[in-house]
Amino acid sequence: MNLNRLSIVLLLVAIALRSDLFFVLLYIVVGLQLATRLWLSYQVRSLSWSRTIPQAAFPGERLQVEIALQNRGLLPIAWVALHESLPPALHTPPMIREVISLGPGERRLITYELFGQRRGYYQIGPLSLQTGDVLGLGERPLVSDQRAALTIYPHVLPLADFGLPASLPYGTLASSRRLFEDPARPAGVRPYQPADGVRRIDWKASAHAGQPLVRRQQPAIALETLVALAFTREEYDGRFAYDTMEHALTAAASILAHLADLRQPFGVCVSGFDPATSRHATVVPLGHGRAHLITALGLLGRLEPLKEGQLLPEVRRATAGLGWGSTVVMITGQRGEPLLAEALGMRRRGLNVTLIMTEATPDELALPRRHGIAAFTLNREGRPIE
Repeated sequence: MNLNRLSIVLLLVAIALRSDLFFVLLYIVVGLQLATRLWLSYQVRSLSWSRTIPQAAFPGERLQVEIALQNRGLLPIAWVALHESLPPALHTPPMIREVISLGPGERRLITYELFGQRRGYYQIGPLSLQTGDVLGLGERPLVSDQRAALTIYPHVLPLADFGLPASLPYGTLASSRRLFEDPARPAGVRPYQPADGVRRIDWKASAHAGQPLVRRQQPAIALETLVALAFTREEYDGRFAYDTMEHALTAAASILAHLADLRQPFGVCVSGFDPATSRHATVVPLGHGRAHLITALGLLGRLEPLKEGQLLPEVRRATAGLGWGSTVVMITGQRGEPLLAEALGMRRRGLNVTLIMTEATPDELALPRRHGIAAFTLNREGRPIE
């Protein structure tokens, strides 16, 4: 029997018997109810909480999550029950349960670890709290709507271990014509000429040689590379389509990491779904550097397959702004004439095209190679073979 029903019973008995004892008991019960409600309201206003969690991690990395609870009031909080919901792929069991008490002004830190082996986009939470009085006369549930998102990046393998041929046309190509010079590739010094700018003077070398000298860099053409990944169920066949798509995604991530190491500009075009932005066929524009690589890996880590969709229309739009000599690496489960026709069209626009097709037969590889397009296949284990 709860206090509300007990109060009604005591009131009826006190009125019927006209007993002072039952009136006193009624006053005590009503007073306890009021005190409990006031205490619970004060506890709810005094209790604050926050969660600290990394936004992304690489596979196999252990992440520490911190939940801070603080009593900002002058009265103690008898107990707080905490319940955190977690994805099963990150924590076993998929929840965190704790019960603590907080003194006046006390702050408690609850920590736990997440361990992600598989790439993906995971939602952490919601965080549920419940508090009550010391006598157990009342409870107040609290639900935090603040969810945290965690992205596990895809696996990145060195190309030498992955098996990609070194002849793929990406990276920096040496040029006999000095289209522009790469400051990251020094080639010594030479005497100063009137056409040289003052910025190119190597002052230390000039002071040592006693004459003006300018820095030399190797001539190069920096090729822009677009990695296009098909990631819809329609574009992959077979019973093991999901595993094949994951292997293709790992290949794309490995190529991007290699391009970042070469300091080359690259972009990404995919035909899947990004749950973080709720967008289909997401594109990462051309850029370079480690920060840009993390952005691209974040997209690949969050990527989810769609049931239907085609990569070729997205590639057509994404390559519209690429310059002559740029490279397009298409990783797909498609074969046949539509894919070849798109590749030949890009070739006529001056783009280098490389096709990486999953589980392609020798005859399917021979067709694009007959037209001068580099073509390779990924077997079921994900290792490219010729």
